[in-house]
Amino acid sequence: MSIWLAETLIATTLLIALVMMVRRPVARWIGAGVAYWLWALPLARMLLPTLPSQVAAPSPLQTAVDQSGIPEFMTVISVSSPADAASSAPWLEIAIAVWLCGVVAFLALQLVGYIRFRQHMLEGATLIEQERRIRIITSPQAGGPLAFGVLRPYIVLPVDFALRFDAEEQAMAIAHERAHHDHGDLAANMAALLLLAIHWCNPVAWIAYRAYRADQEQACDARVLALYGQDQAHTYGRAILKAAGGRQFAGACHLTRIAALKGRLKMLSNHEMSLRRISWGMVLVGLVTVTGLALTASGGRAARQMSAITEQVEAVDFARLSDLVAQPAHADEPATMQTADAPEAVDAPPAAPAVTQAHHAVPLAPVAPPAPMAPTADMVPPVPPLPPVPPVARVSDAGMEAYAIPSEADIRRRIPNVDVRNGCDGDQTVSHRETVGADGRRHIRVRICETAIKAQASNAARAGLIKARAEAARAMKMSDEIRAEVLRDLDEEIARIDNRAGD
Repeated sequence: MSIWLAETLIATTLLIALVMMVRRPVARWIGAGVAYWLWALPLARMLLPTLPSQVAAPSPLQTAVDQSGIPEFMTVISVSSPADAASSAPWLEIAIAVWLCGVVAFLALQLVGYIRFRQHMLEGATLIEQERRIRIITSPQAGGPLAFGVLRPYIVLPVDFALRFDAEEQAMAIAHERAHHDHGDLAANMAALLLLAIHWCNPVAWIAYRAYRADQEQACDARVLALYGQDQAHTYGRAILKAAGGRQFAGACHLTRIAALKGRLKMLSNHEMSLRRISWGMVLVGLVTVTGLALTASGGRAARQMSAITEQVEAVDFARLSDLVAQPAHADEPATMQTADAPEAVDAPPAAPAVTQAHHAVPLAPVAPPAPMAPTADMVPPVPPLPPVPPVARVSDAGMEAYAIPSEADIRRRIPNVDVRNGCDGDQTVSHRETVGADGRRHIRVRICETAIKAQASNAARAGLIKARAEAARAMKMSDEIRAEVLRDLDEEIARIDNRAGD
């Protein structure tokens, strides 16, 4: 099962890429409906069972791949010893667990979103008409015509539908949404979301999903124009433009999806195609479909060439994830304790040959007892730290060197005598002098002149006030009355500073 799933994911990715490459030429030469049906190819590959081995005959392309040596190269890369696989981290199990969590989260998000969208649209809705199983309602939450619901189908119209669209546009808009229900597009969207959930980590699938929705809308446009005639393309184009805007949901079919608006309007200008071209195109598409399914089927030759990769998935063991959690605890145990638990093998001396006599047997020599286990490195008792050794005078040829403990006089000589006082020594605000006494002790004399410091501060403040007075006197935007008041205050402050300096 795991190998089939891995092969299916790879095969559907290749088929999705194939559809992405041929969808535009097919829509241009054969029609939008045929291009839309091409998207059934990846889904058909998901439902395709494993082919029997006798059916999968090698093709020339597969034979060329075999002769190129690519399968053998992949096999050499993927094969590893069981010991290496057991010791390595379970990266494959982790990747599969993350993928499964992503699938469940995507499906849960889509389910909750659909339920909330359905409740939001039905809130305050009014039933207008019911055609067979399809209920046509108006909802104040709808920005344009849309269709949703598989078991209980609905066509939702905005409340201003009759004012925004004329009679012909209304009929075409409702026919568009009815065509989605009649051709099973809503169920196809659910299957596409399921396929996208499986490929949630594949960027090709996300790009392909947008292209699939665009092809779906163009195919529905082709059905409406086939019903009303190609001459009504202009009227139908106006209806599409009027329905543009509003919030869109993945599980519903909106009349206008903004991302595909340009391509749909361009498709409306295409001319009708001949029946002969459509017939040959259908034959070609059928041939491509059958060939793609046969080449990518599980059990086929191409699938077996990928066995070097997919067979690793079969060996997935999710129990290794629990071992990964417990691995750090086992890694902390010392290796010596693991060896100590196992009984040591003792080499027994060779047994003496047995001598058989008629009435007497020689007893065997007793086995020597096992030797005591030698203490390991971690069983050696710790060595107590040695006490600090006091400095000892080192003796050399020149005599005794001064490495002895200093005396109190030596300590006093090494600590300088610092004298800090308030006083002025000349014009300096702070003076510093250093002398050495007869005993070798340093004397540091520091004098701080507070008077000089105050004088410097007063001079700086007076200079600032004088500068401010000059700027106020030159101010042209200041009235004479305000200028006079400001100059008077500045003069008073300058005089106060001068009086303090005189005192």
